[in-house]
Amino acid sequence: MPSIMMCDDHAMVMNAMGDLLRKENFKVIATTLSGKACIEAIQSGLIPNVLILDISMPDMPGYIVAQHVKKHYPNTKILIFSMITDENAVKAMIRIGVNGFAFKNISDIELVEIIRKISSGQEYYPPEFIFSTEEIEIIKQQKIAWAEQLTKKEIQATQLLANDLSRKQVAEDMGISASSINKKMERVFKKTNQKSTVGVINFLKKVGIIQ
Repeated sequence: MPSIMMCDDHAMVMNAMGDLLRKENFKVIATTLSGKACIEAIQSGLIPNVLILDISMPDMPGYIVAQHVKKHYPNTKILIFSMITDENAVKAMIRIGVNGFAFKNISDIELVEIIRKISSGQEYYPPEFIFSTEEIEIIKQQKIAWAEQLTKKEIQATQLLANDLSRKQVAEDMGISASSINKKMERVFKKTNQKSTVGVINFLKKVGIIQ
């Protein structure tokens, strides 16, 4: 059976999933509560056949983790397992190259079947989004700036603004000038195709970049 690693900041979710997978004779080699811990575990030599990855996590969104794993460990298959149901998120993960995307409201039986399908080399995407083979290939060729190009500092600044801090307070918190914050947010507006701070915050929450 394939080796499995799980990355989700909700310990109860991982514990329940781990129990389920072990009963189905999967080899769970690691569970990690953050994107950073996930990457560190893989770099230490715990390289799974399948990584089950959440999107919305406090220290590092799943997009960054998925990009890192696909770049450095291309043989590891990735299943996104998330509460995020936005079509933009699904398309971004297809672009990044994950092997499947499932919502957390599926049954245990469905989850096990999806993991087996992915481990055998197939792909899986939610039936709510019916993508043809041709559409998937087109999605894979289209750059998605907000998923691929947002920097850690840009995400941090947007998260602080989402926490109701003013731009001046964000600048002080990050130890940079107010003009630097303005420039960062201008870049975020462009990458997300949004025209206001509220629009950026709402969009990035919807796709799981910030919380």
